[in-house]
Amino acid sequence: MVFSHKRNRWTTACMALLLVVLTACTQQPAAQPATTAVPQQSDKGAVSTDKTKDQLVIVQTNETRDFTTIDPYQKDITLPRTLIFDTLLVRGQDGKLAPSLAESYEFKDNNWRIKVKKGITFHNGDTLNAQSVKATIDKLMSPEVPKSTFKTLLDGVTGTNIVDEYTVDIITSSPNYALINFMVDLPILSAKQLANGDEYKTQLVGTGPYVLSDWKRGEVATLKEAPNYWGKRPPFKSVVIKNVTDEATRMAELLSGNADIASDLSSTSIKRVQGQSGYQIVSEPGFRVTWQSYFFKAPFDNAKVREALYYGIDKGTLAKNMYGEFASPAVAPVTKAGSGFVEAYPLSDYNPEKAKSLLAESGVAMPISVNLDVTQRDIDTAQVLQAQLKKIGIEAKINLMEIGPMLDPKRYEQSNAGSILLFSGYDNPDRELYRILVAAFSQKSLYKTFGYQLDSQVEQWIKDYAAEPDEKKRLALSKQILDKSKQGSPVNWLMFPPNIYGLSGNIDWKPDGTGRIDIHQIKVK
Repeated sequence: MVFSHKRNRWTTACMALLLVVLTACTQQPAAQPATTAVPQQSDKGAVSTDKTKDQLVIVQTNETRDFTTIDPYQKDITLPRTLIFDTLLVRGQDGKLAPSLAESYEFKDNNWRIKVKKGITFHNGDTLNAQSVKATIDKLMSPEVPKSTFKTLLDGVTGTNIVDEYTVDIITSSPNYALINFMVDLPILSAKQLANGDEYKTQLVGTGPYVLSDWKRGEVATLKEAPNYWGKRPPFKSVVIKNVTDEATRMAELLSGNADIASDLSSTSIKRVQGQSGYQIVSEPGFRVTWQSYFFKAPFDNAKVREALYYGIDKGTLAKNMYGEFASPAVAPVTKAGSGFVEAYPLSDYNPEKAKSLLAESGVAMPISVNLDVTQRDIDTAQVLQAQLKKIGIEAKINLMEIGPMLDPKRYEQSNAGSILLFSGYDNPDRELYRILVAAFSQKSLYKTFGYQLDSQVEQWIKDYAAEPDEKKRLALSKQILDKSKQGSPVNWLMFPPNIYGLSGNIDWKPDGTGRIDIHQIKVK
């Protein structure tokens, strides 16, 4: 959806159309047995007739985070990874899986069998084959990669087995029909490079349209067009990705002509861009969720206090205050188009009087005064949340922190009292509920490190969800898990921040809803 200063009068109509399209999208199952993707012909060597531009400059912080690492195994840091590496599969606008590096896939003997395309090489000349896939997954699952969100997605994977030069089996301890969905985000690395220690973390070698030319830690990455890319040539000879945490600076870069794309824009910035001749705003539903949880010490070791916050937060108003017409409040941990979606947390649950009653029943002295820990990225959301909590008798003091210290388990161990955590994360471009369930309610739970007591019954249901081939039964399990987890409210899913971009007058782009900046879809004016 595209908005410009000349099209403001169409905003309401266009947004209504988008809602119709999203509602009409049928939910896709995680995968079905013996599903085989139709091989697609490569565009290798194809020369685009579209206009080209020497350089594209992107200023943002959403996909780079703090840019202190570009390790491809760090899932939440998607740039520059998605421009340097390819994945086995991609997800189209219709939500269906399609081939990328994979030629086909099928569920066989309780495992996933992947056949990779022939004739593709890595930037360093290594051949893409079954060994590449095996090495990528084996390395990820090894103790050599101790911290990676990708690990939670491969829960239950016990190993890999090479069938032939271009065929590999991903072996699981039990049937996992959700697993194939995560192949849309897992980068495939060179087996030879992975054998060279930690070289892969900074000297990125993929099969994608760009190679890494330079990286200044925490600041900027410069990419150059890969000379032997197997697909369609990109429209830019180089891409510069700047990590700019301050929104005012991102806006200045865009409006001064120093940047072509600025992301992570607030409503104030949106109005500024729409008021500039030649500039435009484009948006798409976000693939990250803003969540609120706790350090589970007093008073948040009390389930009634936590439930009070659930009923006392008006998610609909919060999301609208933040993003206006782009708002997407969370009624589930995944969006409506996501696999496993059920409306377990309806907006009608908002009930401030019930919240006050629960606080009275809790036995905790009122008013409650606590810290609200938040990073700069979510500071505006924190201020809205702070005002809502005050109405039910909770005085939340905003505590601005860097992401590392904020989520450090050692801080929980050293703390004497509970606090509220507010964060936007759980990068989930595959839009699969299983990714959230494992990260939130299993032994791999982030909240477990903050004192959350896991429910063994929920853990078993999560395993059953992954092993269930029938979509309707899987949805029933989804509702069962979320309803159970709603009791005691260890985490509140608040909203899905939309991906909102400001574009210069040099380019045109309509995001496809996959949550990524797809270079091939950007047109040079």
